[in-house]
Amino acid sequence: MIGRKGKTEGGTILPPRPTWSKWLWLSGGVLLVVVAVAAIIVVPPWISEAGLTCDGAVRQRGEHSECTGPTDGSFVFSPDLATVEQRIHTENDAVAASGKPYVTIAVFIPMTLTEHDILSPEWVRHQLEGAYIAQRRANTTQSWGSLPLVRLLLANPGSQLKQWEPVVDDLLGRVQSEHLVGVTGIGLSLDTARDAIRKLSDHKVPVVASHLAAEQFSEIPGFLRVSPTSATYGMATANFVKPTAKTATIVQDQNAGDLYPKTLADGFTAKFVDDAHRIVGRTEAYDSSLPGIENTFLQMMPNICGNAPDVVYFAGREDHLVSFVAQLAQRPCLDRHITVLTGDLALVGPPGQEMRRGLQANVTVIAPGLAHPQAWTAEPKAFNPAAVASFHETSCVDCFEAVFPKERLDDGIAILAHDAVLTVVWAIRGIPRVSPAQVTAEDVLQAKNRLHDRFAVPGASGMISFDDRGDPVNKAVPILRVRLDNTPEFLQLSTPGG
Repeated sequence: MIGRKGKTEGGTILPPRPTWSKWLWLSGGVLLVVVAVAAIIVVPPWISEAGLTCDGAVRQRGEHSECTGPTDGSFVFSPDLATVEQRIHTENDAVAASGKPYVTIAVFIPMTLTEHDILSPEWVRHQLEGAYIAQRRANTTQSWGSLPLVRLLLANPGSQLKQWEPVVDDLLGRVQSEHLVGVTGIGLSLDTARDAIRKLSDHKVPVVASHLAAEQFSEIPGFLRVSPTSATYGMATANFVKPTAKTATIVQDQNAGDLYPKTLADGFTAKFVDDAHRIVGRTEAYDSSLPGIENTFLQMMPNICGNAPDVVYFAGREDHLVSFVAQLAQRPCLDRHITVLTGDLALVGPPGQEMRRGLQANVTVIAPGLAHPQAWTAEPKAFNPAAVASFHETSCVDCFEAVFPKERLDDGIAILAHDAVLTVVWAIRGIPRVSPAQVTAEDVLQAKNRLHDRFAVPGASGMISFDDRGDPVNKAVPILRVRLDNTPEFLQLSTPGG
C-alpha cells in the first residue's frame, strides 16, 4: 500500500534464538505445537487491527484488501492521485493553521479500482482535481464569500462502493468533531450508492452528487445532484435529434442491479414519441449481468436492419456501447447508415479498435456529455464568469489549466466535481444567514430548499436551479459526436425542454 511518506517494508529481521530453545525442541515439541496453534487462534485485538490499518482511519477491507476510509490527503490511494492529494492536504493544513472557522466537505467516490470496474483511474483523478479547484478558489477568492473556510476529506468506499457502510459510519462520527456539513461525489447508480446515501440522509447529512444519473436517488431526502439525470440525458438527446429523425429503435440493458439504463430509455421515449415520431420494433433487450453480451448484440442485427429506424437509442453503459457499435460492423444492412444515440459520454478519448470498427461501417455515434469547455465560448451568456474562471482565466495561477496543465476538461468530470463542492459552499455562503461562522449539516439541509431561481448555484457547468427533489431544472447538456481519429466533437448545447 502507498502512503504519503512513500515507505515500503523490507524483509523481516529475526531475533537470536534463546538459549532454552534447544531444550524446548528436544523435550517439548508437543507443547510447542499447542502454543503455536493457540497463538494463531488467540490474536490480541491490537495486533489484528494494526494488520488491517493502511494509515489512520484508512483500513483494509473486502476481498481485494482495498484501503478504504477517509483521509485528509495524507494517505495516497493510488500513485496517480499523489499530486492532487498532496495539494488537498496542503490546503487542509492551511485551513487548520488559519485559526478561522471552517467546515468539512467529504468527497465520497471509489478511489481503489479493481479489474471489472466501470470507472477509470482518470475519472477518479478528475473528480479530486475538480473538488480541489473548488476548495482552493473558495478559500482564496471572494467569488463566493469568504467564511467559513473549506476543508476536504477524501472518503474511499472501495470498488463499486462495496465498503460504503464503515466509511459512512466514520463520516457520521465527524459531523460534530470536524464540522462535516455535506458529502459530494458518489459516481455510480448502484444499490450500494443508494444505501450509502440513505444512511447519510437518515442522519441528516446532505449529499450533493457530482456524477449520478439514475432517477431513483431523487426520492431520498437531502439528496441533490449537479449532473443531469439519466432522464434529462434521454430528453435532451431526443430534442436534438427530432428535427431529422422520425423513428427510433431502443436497445436496453435489463440488469436489475443497475438503475441507469431504464431511466435513460424512459426519458428518451417520453420526449421523442409524439404524433410525428414513433418507436419501431420491440425493445432489443440484453442483461449485462450475464455472459454472452457480444453474441446477443450480434443476434439483434437482423431486427435492427428490419426495423430500419432513423436512429438507434442505446440505453446502457458505455463499455457495452462499444461492443454494440463493434457488432454493427457485421449487420446485414451495411449500405444503410446507422445513427446510434446513448447516455452521457464519459470515454472522451479517441475511440479504440472496437469502436473504430463500427464507425468505419457507416455508423455515427452521438451522445450528451456531462459538461464541455467549448460550451463556454459557444454560449457564454449561459455561464457564470467566476465559475468559468476556476478553470480558464488569462494569466491565472490557481485555475485548473494552471494547476493541472496536462489534464483534460472535455470529459466534464472535473467541472461537475467542482460544481458539487461549490453547491455546498453556495448553500453556506451564498444565502444570507445570521452567523456565517456557525454552520452545520442541518443548516445546509435547510438552505438547499433556497437553491433555485435567484439563488441558483453559479456552476461552471451552467446555472444550477434545483427542484424540490434535488434535481437540476432544465439543465443544458453538450451534445457530442464520436470522431474516428480524435476526441468527440462538440456540436451544441441541448436542454430537456428544447
